[in-house]
Amino acid sequence: MNSYERVLAVISGRIPDRVPIFELLIDRKVIRKITGREDYLDFCERYPIDIVLTNTPSKLYEEKIIDPENKIIVNEWGVVRQYTEEEVSIPLEGPIKTPEDLEHYEAPDPYKERRYEELREIVKRFKGKKFIGMHLHDALNYPLYLRGAEQLFIDTIENPALVHRLVDISVRHNIAIAEKAIELGADFIILGDDYGASNGPMMSPRSFREFFLPGIRRIVQSVRSKGAFCFKHCCGNINAIIDDMVSTGISALHPLDISAGMDILAVKNRFTNLTVMGGVNCGAPLTEWSKEALVDEVRSVLERMKSGGRYIISSSNSIHSKVKPENLLSMWETVERYGRYD
Repeated sequence: MNSYERVLAVISGRIPDRVPIFELLIDRKVIRKITGREDYLDFCERYPIDIVLTNTPSKLYEEKIIDPENKIIVNEWGVVRQYTEEEVSIPLEGPIKTPEDLEHYEAPDPYKERRYEELREIVKRFKGKKFIGMHLHDALNYPLYLRGAEQLFIDTIENPALVHRLVDISVRHNIAIAEKAIELGADFIILGDDYGASNGPMMSPRSFREFFLPGIRRIVQSVRSKGAFCFKHCCGNINAIIDDMVSTGISALHPLDISAGMDILAVKNRFTNLTVMGGVNCGAPLTEWSKEALVDEVRSVLERMKSGGRYIISSSNSIHSKVKPENLLSMWETVERYGRYD
C-alpha cells in the first residue's frame, strides 16, 4: 500500500499494511534540524508521513506588520496577533469591540487565490500518493478572535443573537474554502477549533450544543456532501461533549490526549465507526526522553491501539519547536517496524 491507500483503508474500516502516521503541524525549525532546510513538502516526501496537510489556518491570510520589535501583526480578519518562537501566532485583539461594529464588518474573501497556493502544490506533488488535507477552523475560533474569548462567552448570556451571527460568518467562510479545496483535490478537511480545557469543555455542554455544535455539523455535512472526509482536531478534555462531536459525522478525531483526561482506547472501543488519532505525548517523551525510552513508549502505544485498525498514530498535539529531532525520527522508525499488521 502507498500512503493514500493506507489512510483510506483505515478510515473506511479496513485493515491497512501498517498504522498510518499523521502530524497536525511540524515546526519548521525541527524540519531544519533534520534536513538543513525548512521545506515541509520535501520533508513529507522523504519521511514516512502518510498525511500531508496545509499549514495552520492563520497562514491563509495576508498580514501587515504593526510592531516589528514585538512581532505583532494584523491580518485580513482585522485580528491583531503576535508571533513567538512557535509556528502559530497568538491572537491578541479583535476588531468587533461593540455589537455595532459587526454591522459594518466584512469577512475576508474565501476565494482569494493565496488561500489555495499551498494546497495546489501539495496536490501537484502527492495526489494519489499521500492523503491530502486542508486545515481550517470551524465554529468557535473566528468568533473568539473577532470578539475576544471573555466577551464572547459573556455574549452567550447577554447577546446570544450576536454569537449566532459571528458563528454564521465563520461557518459560511469555512464551508466556502472547504468546498473549493475539495474541488482542487483535497481528500479531507480537518477542523482545528479547540473546545476542551484541562478539566472539561471551555463552555457548558448546553452552550456548546446551542451555539457551536450546529455550525460544526453544517461544515461536516457540506464536506461529506462533496465526497470528502472530515476530521476533527480538538484539544483538551471533551468527555462531556464527545457524543455530540461524533454525532456530526466526522470520520476521525484527534488527539484524545491522556494528559487532558481522555482515554483514546476507550473512545476507539466505544465509537467503532470512528478513527482515532494520537497516542504519543508531545511533552516529555518527545522532548526529554532518551531514544530507547521513546521507542519503548511507542511500541506500548502500538500494542494497545493498533488491533482492529481504526487507528492513526500521531503526537498528542503537534511537533512543536522543543521536540528532539532524533526522537521524532525514532517514533516513525518504530511505527514502520512494529506498526505492521499480519
